[in-house]
Amino acid sequence: YHVLLFIFTVGMADKGNKAAAGSRIGVGRGRGARPVSRFARPNTSAGDDESGVVVRNNRPVVRGFANAGAVFADKKDYGKDELHPQIVKMARKSGMLNLSNRAMDSIPDKVFHLNEVDNSEAKQLTLNMSMDNSSDDHWWESVDLAKLYLNSNCITCIPPQIRTLPCLIILDLSDNQLSSLPEELSELQLLQRLILSHNKFTEIGDDVLKLPELRMLKLDHNQLLKLPSLEALTLLDELDVSNNNLKQLPDSICHLKRVTKLNASHNSLTELTPEIADLFGLQDLDLTFNNLQKLPSGMERLGKLSTLYLCNNRLTALPDNFAMPALRELHLGHNCIKELTRDQLLGLTSLRVLDLRENKLDQLPDDITLLQMLERLDLANNTLSSVPCHLGLLSHLRSMSLEGNPLRQLRRDIVQRGTEQLLKHLRDKLPNPPSSYPGFGECTKHPDGGTMAEHQQEPQQQKLPDKWQLRNSKQVVYSEKASTIPDELLESASEAQVPAVDFSGNLLTELPQQLSGMSGHVRELTVSCNRITQLPGYLADYSHLMFLDVHANRLEQLPDLSQLKFLRELNITHNRFTSLPECLRGSGSLELLFVSDNRLTELDVSLVASWPRIATLHINNNNIAALPPALGNVTQIRSLLVEGNPFRVPRAAILAKGTNEIMEYLRSRVVPDKE
Repeated sequence: YHVLLFIFTVGMADKGNKAAAGSRIGVGRGRGARPVSRFARPNTSAGDDESGVVVRNNRPVVRGFANAGAVFADKKDYGKDELHPQIVKMARKSGMLNLSNRAMDSIPDKVFHLNEVDNSEAKQLTLNMSMDNSSDDHWWESVDLAKLYLNSNCITCIPPQIRTLPCLIILDLSDNQLSSLPEELSELQLLQRLILSHNKFTEIGDDVLKLPELRMLKLDHNQLLKLPSLEALTLLDELDVSNNNLKQLPDSICHLKRVTKLNASHNSLTELTPEIADLFGLQDLDLTFNNLQKLPSGMERLGKLSTLYLCNNRLTALPDNFAMPALRELHLGHNCIKELTRDQLLGLTSLRVLDLRENKLDQLPDDITLLQMLERLDLANNTLSSVPCHLGLLSHLRSMSLEGNPLRQLRRDIVQRGTEQLLKHLRDKLPNPPSSYPGFGECTKHPDGGTMAEHQQEPQQQKLPDKWQLRNSKQVVYSEKASTIPDELLESASEAQVPAVDFSGNLLTELPQQLSGMSGHVRELTVSCNRITQLPGYLADYSHLMFLDVHANRLEQLPDLSQLKFLRELNITHNRFTSLPECLRGSGSLELLFVSDNRLTELDVSLVASWPRIATLHINNNNIAALPPALGNVTQIRSLLVEGNPFRVPRAAILAKGTNEIMEYLRSRVVPDKE
């Protein structure tokens, strides 16, 4: 193209010179005729001027190149399956390509070759160079495609070429006509968000979802009859499988230890797998519009669950052991629940919202007032003939619905006056002092004087759980920004033999000595976000410990933990470690180690290699000067974060491609031993 353009340029210049020479001779003019000006007057049109220059927009333009842009101009109408050059240009610069809502039935081939220059682009680049035009499309400014939005189209198939986009972080294929996925999708090892909503999937192969970095998976509004194996999605944070035809959830769901939000509503679930109780990080669970008749045992192990939606099922009762101290919202509307028991209410001390609309309750237990933090109570459309008068003592209650019940002791006009007047009416009818009702034994008199009714708007300090509540919940949680842990709580936790202890978010400088007596039953210990400078030696006796989280403290070393044969996960991020803890050498169960944001200066590969099950190693944001190539031989590592260190090799471009590329690069630099 450069050669052709040079010949074209020389020819046009020669033609222009001859025309200009002829005009200077004064052909057809008298002796004193002036030569034609090389620059046309502003009011001269291009057709009237015979020189090599015309004027456009008051600027001289060489005639030989006046239509040069038109020579290579792309005048075709770009179809729905083609990409306009400007879209390609923007995608190269931003790493994002948005092709949503274009009525495409297939993915344009150019998507998989964004950084390759086709013929039309080559012509345009050549033209820009020949005219000495400054172009802002520089190859060194191009980035790999990281975000691809193909939603709201008519795409029926994803080609195997999807593997050519290994740097994808977000892939949105929602609202299409997809019924299958290629196995090559599993090669997108950096993918964090995969959105497949509103398609026609009936099943997805187990090999497709081997995506170790995936954080969000949306499969809602399809026709799925079963879910694929979820075993590889260990970092998944959000899973949405609502609006499908699922009859059960897979047992492999137990591997989603980090999932915080699970939506399985609008399916045909008849029962829940007991493994759902292993989702220790779950905070939001939606199971509405299913066919559940009962809940599995062990639900109390969901210690972080704050919102539970169970509306529109066939539940007749809650499990007897339903202790969930972190639960704030419980939605049970449109079921067949006939009663609530004291044991069920005892473990719901943090509940703010309780929805029991459209059930078969004929009475409320007196223990309903154990829910001291309750703000909204919906009892509409049941068969209640009365409600306890001491409901009026719930100081935080702002909304209570009773319509649709055959109430005999409350006039309709009182119910219709609103919650505030209704509660006042109930308080006025109290036959006994407040201290005689469940939950109010210590609240008869306020410390500042007066009765409890005079201080309804003041929040009450939550009582410490007793050993029975702790035994039901199987965990003790105390996060009050306190410098010490109450002895009463520690004693109750020890007697209840709780398997999980969470004292994060306090101001502790050391662990309480009373914890030494819990070594036989504690499996999870969380003391993050404190001011601890040294861990006690008695942790070596925690023979059943599987999870230890001490991040965001002031630790420089760990005690001897070599005897913790079951330790699976250790989080020591945001501390002051200068090297990996030597006490972990040979740990046979260690799978996840987080050492980010410390002061590591080197990486002991022999120590890492001594962990046969290590799968996740995060050492980013440290001071590591060199990354040993031998680390690439630790092939069991599936997630490796090393960014934010001062080493120059591997380059940032390789680090951005993820664990597989980093490990392969390191292996390629290993020097073989000389025989």
